[in-house]
Amino acid sequence: MDTQMINFSIPNALLRQADQEAKIESRSRSELLREALRAYLNSEEARRRSFEIMRASAKRINMSEEEAVRLIDEIRDTLPMNQPPKKAKKRRQ
Repeated sequence: MDTQMINFSIPNALLRQADQEAKIESRSRSELLREALRAYLNSEEARRRSFEIMRASAKRINMSEEEAVRLIDEIRDTLPMNQPPKKAKKRRQ
């Protein structure tokens, strides 16, 4: 694999989290960051494909792009991954 060394800035807290995760997974910081970048790029590609499918589907049913985007936003807001974390209930003693 052809590689190139790069330098970039990252907040200290985020670097500590990355290093901790790399240690847990028994991998190097570089391996972890490469995988994180791959995952981000794959998710963005999937998001763009989904948007194109949504645009084409909306056109087929004579829905405006604005209406389709609003509908997608409403659906996205209901997904569990987009919900705020639930607060832990305090136990009575």
